[in-house]
Amino acid sequence: MIRAVLYTLLGWTLLASVAGLGHSFGLTVMLPSTSAVLLAHLAFTRERASRPSGPELSLPLGLAVAIALGYLEDQHQGTPIGALALAHGLAYLLTVWAGTRIAVESAVVRALAAGVVAALVDLLTFGELMLLAERLAIDPRALVHALPQLRWHGLATVLAAPAVWLLADVVLGLWDRLLGRNRPSTGGARRPLATA
Repeated sequence: MIRAVLYTLLGWTLLASVAGLGHSFGLTVMLPSTSAVLLAHLAFTRERASRPSGPELSLPLGLAVAIALGYLEDQHQGTPIGALALAHGLAYLLTVWAGTRIAVESAVVRALAAGVVAALVDLLTFGELMLLAERLAIDPRALVHALPQLRWHGLATVLAAPAVWLLADVVLGLWDRLLGRNRPSTGGARRPLATA
């Protein structure tokens, strides 16, 4: 349960800090989806970090974290409440399913997986908004016109993914050390330091 709270707090902190930095520096470029990176981290490290009693986060608890992160994104971006929450929940379920079939080992593959999750969230949100366009008084042509811009969102997420993934590993590792547990690293095999 505490791990779910840590993921949610980390997502909230990253969401606020990335948006704050973007606003402070006057950035007009597409900002990364740190929530998508956390969803990928949560889904792909879920079974790997399992304890004898089972995974550290059960599927329903992980889904609750994904929906909470989507709700925070809804609040931040001003989208209709529930749109990104639903998209994050569905993307998490699909990513957990993919995590049972593919291995995400290297930093490059983790970054690409986070970019795919960001694209999946964006496409699910696009589909939701297209279905609700008439009710929300949104011009569907504007949504279709904005669709090609999503590639920049995925690229920004891929570029930010290694740092966010490492931050999640560090925060969760510090928590485990505080509790006296040894959590396996998701960064691959450790090599001994070279001594001269």
